[in-house]
Amino acid sequence: MGVLLGGLSSAIYGVADFLGGEGAKRVSAPTVVLWAGVFSFPLIVGLALIVGGEAEPSDFLLGTVGGTAGAFGLVTLFAGLGRGHAAAVAPAAAVFSGLFPVALALVFGDTVSALTWVGVALAIPAIVLCSWVADRGEVALGGVWYGLAAGLGFGTYTVLIDRTNETSNLLPLISSRAATIVVVGLVAIIGVWRVSGWSALPKRIVFSNGLLDVSGNVVLLLALRTGSLAPVAVAASFYPAVTVLMARLVNAEHLRGRQIAGLVLTLVALTAIALG
Repeated sequence: MGVLLGGLSSAIYGVADFLGGEGAKRVSAPTVVLWAGVFSFPLIVGLALIVGGEAEPSDFLLGTVGGTAGAFGLVTLFAGLGRGHAAAVAPAAAVFSGLFPVALALVFGDTVSALTWVGVALAIPAIVLCSWVADRGEVALGGVWYGLAAGLGFGTYTVLIDRTNETSNLLPLISSRAATIVVVGLVAIIGVWRVSGWSALPKRIVFSNGLLDVSGNVVLLLALRTGSLAPVAVAASFYPAVTVLMARLVNAEHLRGRQIAGLVLTLVALTAIALG
């Protein structure tokens, strides 16, 4: 059940990420993340309070740190998608966010199957194929850096939110969402990121992104509650298929043969890791 819910969360994230990338074409990526957080915060607070639970201070702390990591992950992902690199950024982010929990499992002494190692081995050429953009004025493998930063942010979020107590239910998501808003706002205030105001905001896109992102977070947390970290995290990393497909259908984003091969190889690699 955990892996199935993880897969469902990846489908939700895929649509949310596409919308976030579309918003980042109109305003800055931090603007999308900040306002999507503002729109969705009352929703997650309401859901968490309705569901109830008993949370320790450590649960809210883990949610806060996870939300901070997730904020940086979203900003870098949307920035890359906003530049039109969906076929490069999304698969790279997925692989790194899926591999991070597996790497931690190794560090803490868990055993990893041969099939998992096959998936890891396939992931490397998959990233190269997806990210090898060679249009005039672009840098080969340029999109992989956005994917690396985003994947580490998402992987960190998943690992930390998994450490919260089951009795806390959805309550850690309140501090997680609040941290996202505060972190992006503070970084914008000190001048590192530029955030646009209400008038310039593509409101429907940003609101939909926030709604879907919260939905994905809820489903992911439920998946982690019913399954193991590594397979659930990998199952939740299948969103590139949705993001890239929507970029192709809606924006007619051109995919070279090697990028299609890389996307397919990414899905094969993630499947091997999840099954392993």
